[in-house]
Amino acid sequence: MSEPAEVIVEEPATFGLEELAARSGVPSRTIRYYQSERLLPIPAKRGREAVYTVDHLERLRLIGELRDRSLNLASIRELVANANPSRTVSEWLGVDATLSAPWSDDRPRVMDQTELDRLIGDRRAGLIGDLQRAEYVAPGTGGTWNVPSPTLLDHALRLYDAGIDVELSGHLRDVLRKRLAKAVDEMVKEIVDRVGAGFAGAATPDELATALGALRPVARETSSVILAQEVERALRTLVERGPAATKSSRRR
Repeated sequence: MSEPAEVIVEEPATFGLEELAARSGVPSRTIRYYQSERLLPIPAKRGREAVYTVDHLERLRLIGELRDRSLNLASIRELVANANPSRTVSEWLGVDATLSAPWSDDRPRVMDQTELDRLIGDRRAGLIGDLQRAEYVAPGTGGTWNVPSPTLLDHALRLYDAGIDVELSGHLRDVLRKRLAKAVDEMVKEIVDRVGAGFAGAATPDELATALGALRPVARETSSVILAQEVERALRTLVERGPAATKSSRRR
């Protein structure tokens, strides 16, 4: 009868501070700072020497990933302090992706001169200069043009065809953005206040991600509806009271 095979239990890898720094790429001074800020577990001791494990190495890698996502140390401490940190961090990284995902399909583009000329078509000479001054386009490198918003550029050309010059449409765009920015700041504050002290508040990561996912399309549609209603109201007032009433209300 053969002897049973010996089961070899591998001890977890351990290393000193300098080796941890070399493996992680994090300076030893920073590692000590993370320990003082309770971002890293306190290492064991072997005599007077600190003994670190692969858990410390993984934690340093995780901290680096979270810092790359612009989380501050206080937020990271809150995440890694959880009893099940890997799951919590994974959930919150999902929320981070939800927060940082674009809310508009309109993304900046680079056009070459031929493409921009084709877009302008047979409209008058000098129009590209007007678009540049109104910041619908900006010169790029190698004869290209940077277009911050292709949709707004298209709208500017449609308004131009309807008799609204580029300078005016650019001014209207800026007025609308300024007013909407203030409204959106107030909306975000309301959302934050309702879920608690900051987005982490009383809402779980899944609950917050669900709420943001629902808010994204609704915010786009609601803002379009409200803007259309307000334009209709203003035009109706203009018809009913005349241009003088609009000017007097603007002076208040």
